[in-house]
Amino acid sequence: MRQDILTWGIALMLGVPVVAIALNEVIERLQRQNIPFVETLQHLRNLVLPFLTAWLVMRQILTLEPSGNLVRAVETLFWIATICAGLSFLNTTLTTRKKPKAWQIRVPNLYLLLAKASVVLLIGVHILSNIWKIDLAQITTALGVGSLVVALALQDTLSNLVSGFLLLLERPFEEGDWLKVSPRSGTSYEGEVIEMNWRAVRLRTRDRDMIIIPNGELGKISFENYTLLNPIHAEKVFVRFSYNDLPNQVIDTLQKAALETTGIVADPQPNIRIKEYGDFFISYELKIYINNYPKKDDIRGELLKRIYYAVKRNKLTIPLPIQMEYSLDQALLKNEVPQERILEYLEALPYLAFLDPSTINKLARSAIVEEYGVGECIVKAGNLDKGFFIVWDGCVRLSVKNSQGKDQEVFRLSSGDCFGEMSLLAGQPSLATVTVVQDLQAIVIPTEVIIDLAEHSPKFALEINRLIEERDKVIKRI
Repeated sequence: MRQDILTWGIALMLGVPVVAIALNEVIERLQRQNIPFVETLQHLRNLVLPFLTAWLVMRQILTLEPSGNLVRAVETLFWIATICAGLSFLNTTLTTRKKPKAWQIRVPNLYLLLAKASVVLLIGVHILSNIWKIDLAQITTALGVGSLVVALALQDTLSNLVSGFLLLLERPFEEGDWLKVSPRSGTSYEGEVIEMNWRAVRLRTRDRDMIIIPNGELGKISFENYTLLNPIHAEKVFVRFSYNDLPNQVIDTLQKAALETTGIVADPQPNIRIKEYGDFFISYELKIYINNYPKKDDIRGELLKRIYYAVKRNKLTIPLPIQMEYSLDQALLKNEVPQERILEYLEALPYLAFLDPSTINKLARSAIVEEYGVGECIVKAGNLDKGFFIVWDGCVRLSVKNSQGKDQEVFRLSSGDCFGEMSLLAGQPSLATVTVVQDLQAIVIPTEVIIDLAEHSPKFALEINRLIEERDKVIKRI
């Protein structure tokens, strides 16, 4: 007996300080690395280890009876300290956030609450039944009738809890999904799933409002999930055009505008069809497919903006909702810039100043003015230029792919600058991608006209050749 006491005494005198020193060292290292396991280890050092040591001294060295109140109290405090350390460990290793740390496991909030409740319940049962020898079965029987009353009073709460578990098992949605929920009250809500706890699901709407739907109600109704399994979502846009606009031209214009809009996927392709013939318009249905549902309204707005500029460039007409007479000539005239203004602008450009008046007149007669909105891509690197562009108003950026495959700006052009110079070299693609960064008005000279000019004006050809070599030299350095 004395030998056992001596052994335990030596073990505690040597072991406890060693464990405390080791915990201190680990805590200091973790604090320097800013790792949150520090709190758990501090609980072990400051609470669990002292109470465990006191309990072992009482039982193994002082040989006190386990049924003594003092021993029971110390053992109870030890297990309560263990609960604190366990909860701290769960808070550190489990998280409900979208982007957990490397050592964390992302779980629904309900699972985290369940794990914490299990730790408290299991250790609590152990304290009551094994340490204090309380017969929990008799207490349960005595509280049977009262438990029934409590269960009836809390049936909605229990329904929410059970429904929450069933939803977690089925997993019809996760945090970050976008849902459209139609409660029995008749009002529909659409929003992003922010949190799911033991009682309710929280949705954040596009207006940044929070909608709280009890799990019990959510388990009884149908709802739409826009982002589960397949993030691609179809969206419909309706646009009206004049009877004077040819349907094939309208459909081609809408198709190009849709495919050039960021956020609209090319597969499946946008689908355009005539929806109806109205009193003064033809209605077209444009079905687009997007892969970023939270940005739905932004993508739709960007598409409508691009359609506006495409309509102006292609001389199409979106009729007003009143009775009007439309003719093709009027539709063209309202978007044309007077030739005199184009001629004046061309005559003021230094790289055209050496041309004779008749040649500049020819350029002005063949030129058209096109308008583009911010973000529109006029030409992509590797594609043929659509003509020779002279910036009248606005700004564009010329960019190429760098060695990492990312777009890198090489030039920014504003009023008086030109691009599309590769149209002079038959079959040669554009060296750079041209993107509008400020609403653009550009004078566009057809390819055949600019080629004819270069053939009959060696000085102009040399000027353009110098421009091509200068830009090519800069691009090759990227």
